[in-house]
Amino acid sequence: MKIEIYSDGSSDGKSGGVGGFAFVIVVDGVKVHEASGSEQKATNNVVEVLGASKGLEWVATNYPQCEDVTLISDSQCVLRWADRTYQIKKPHLIPYVIALRKVFDQTKAKTQWIKGHSGQEFNELCDQLAKAARSGL
Repeated sequence: MKIEIYSDGSSDGKSGGVGGFAFVIVVDGVKVHEASGSEQKATNNVVEVLGASKGLEWVATNYPQCEDVTLISDSQCVLRWADRTYQIKKPHLIPYVIALRKVFDQTKAKTQWIKGHSGQEFNELCDQLAKAARSGL
């Protein structure tokens, strides 16, 4: 069984604004779950990390024995924070990245970067869901 977690975040660019996050779970090429949410006073990096964390948490809960998990994002920062290639420099991100790393390690996930807005079905869906969550839809 191969599980792919697509994740995204959307922010209005203001540190005091509302941000939206989303993830889509694909098992053996078939979408099985999608979810989104919002976070008050969130930067884009915060909601990008939340989308990835929430997707990984969902997989850890629903497919705890799966060993072929890939986290897919258009945010290279999220992927590099997850696999510890990048260190966290901004203090407000530390608790979010710690939570991301914990569940990333738990699922034994790999990372894969995808270019944003490139037409990939599940990446585009994540983008739409995150924007809708940010807008309260």
